[in-house]
Amino acid sequence: MIYLLLDSSNTYLSVGLAKNNKLIDKISYPCFQRQSEYMVSEIDKLLKRNHINAKKIDGVVTSIGPGSYTGIRIALTIAKVMCYALNIPLYPLSTLEINKVIGKDSIVLFNARSNRSYIAAFSRSKRLLKDQAMNNSDVLKYIKDHPKYVLVGDLSYLNLKGKKVDVLSNMLTLMKNTKPVKNLNLVKPIYLKETY
Repeated sequence: MIYLLLDSSNTYLSVGLAKNNKLIDKISYPCFQRQSEYMVSEIDKLLKRNHINAKKIDGVVTSIGPGSYTGIRIALTIAKVMCYALNIPLYPLSTLEINKVIGKDSIVLFNARSNRSYIAAFSRSKRLLKDQAMNNSDVLKYIKDHPKYVLVGDLSYLNLKGKKVDVLSNMLTLMKNTKPVKNLNLVKPIYLKETY
């Protein structure tokens, strides 16, 4: 089984290929606000480098947010088009969950702008705090109340350091417990932005 993994929900563009439940190749680099220019060519590069025809892909795994409005739409749109064209299943995953430290207590954060953060918390395999946007003052209090939790993400906007994780490996691990979506119209991005 061959799976394509896509994430462009935050500052990185990440594309991976997995075969028989192992990540065999990946491309991942900082690319904030330029993902739409590069993602399709990076997919093509990865497939050619591994001598895999797109028709051999058995499914696509993608993040669906929260995160960058445009970034979420890029990976999800490409995933939906490929799944529709190839008649293969789509595995949608939370951007915050794919960034957790699997097997450890984690608080995952990303800058949501306007003095807010996207946040979720996990106690090993259990979700403690659902994906949400929270005021940064409340985020800092939540972190203080959970001092033993690993912080994950680029947290320089909060003057904190966060652990970086291998998002593509996490996607592959989390996909195993995710039901594939066959009706692509049911897959919606998670934005979590309020209208002001």
